[in-house]
Amino acid sequence: MVTITIGGADKSGALARITALLVRNGHRVKGQQVVESTSGAKLVRISLEAGQVNRDRLAADISGLSPEYKLLAVEGAQSAAPSIKEIADRFPAIAALVQAYAEAFGTESRDRELFEAGKRIGAFHYEKEWSFGTPLKMPVALRRSLVPALEKFGRVEASDTLVMLADSPFLGRGKHINCCEFVTGFMQGFLGAGPLTANVLVHKAACREKGASHCAYAVKYAL
Repeated sequence: MVTITIGGADKSGALARITALLVRNGHRVKGQQVVESTSGAKLVRISLEAGQVNRDRLAADISGLSPEYKLLAVEGAQSAAPSIKEIADRFPAIAALVQAYAEAFGTESRDRELFEAGKRIGAFHYEKEWSFGTPLKMPVALRRSLVPALEKFGRVEASDTLVMLADSPFLGRGKHINCCEFVTGFMQGFLGAGPLTANVLVHKAACREKGASHCAYAVKYAL
C-alpha cells in the first residue's frame, strides 16, 4: 500500500478529479481523506494498492490537472522507480531497471509507459552510438545497426521485416512483469532517430509469454 499526500486540492471537486486520473492511469484507489497540516492547510491523502509508484510521473500528472495541485509526499512500501536517465546510463544491463520502472505503473498504463520509455532509450542509444557516418536506409539499417544494438540484450534473428529475440531479458517470468513493449519502443525510437528511417513503424507480432517460440517484432516501411 502506498499513500500519497497532495496539497492545494481541498477545493470542491479536486478530490474527484485526482481520483479519476489515478483510476484512468491504472491505479487501484483504496481510500481517501482530507487532513489538516500543522500549519492549518488542508491536504488530501489517497491510499493506492501498489508496491511502488513513479513519483516524478505522478507529480507531473497531478500538476497537469491544475497548477494548484502539488504532490507533497509518497509513503509506504515502495522503492524508488529508476528514471529514464538512470536506465540510459546503465545500457545495456538494464533489464532489472526496466522491470522496476514497469512496477511503478498500473496495468492500464504500463505497456504505454514502457513503449514510451523504450522509445527514449532507443533514440538516445542511436544518437550516442550509431548517428555517425552515412545514414542508412531500410532494410540495411535494420541489419547493420538495429540488430547489433539489440544483440546487446541477447540472440537476435531477423529478416527485412521481422526481428525475433530468442530469449528476451524483458520477458515476464514468474512474478516478474512482462516488459516486451519496452523493446517495441526501443526499436521504434532507435529507427525513428535515423534521418532515413524516421517513418518506420514497429509493433509486437508475437510473445513467448503467450505461447510463441520467440518474441517477435514486425517492422513496416516503404522502400
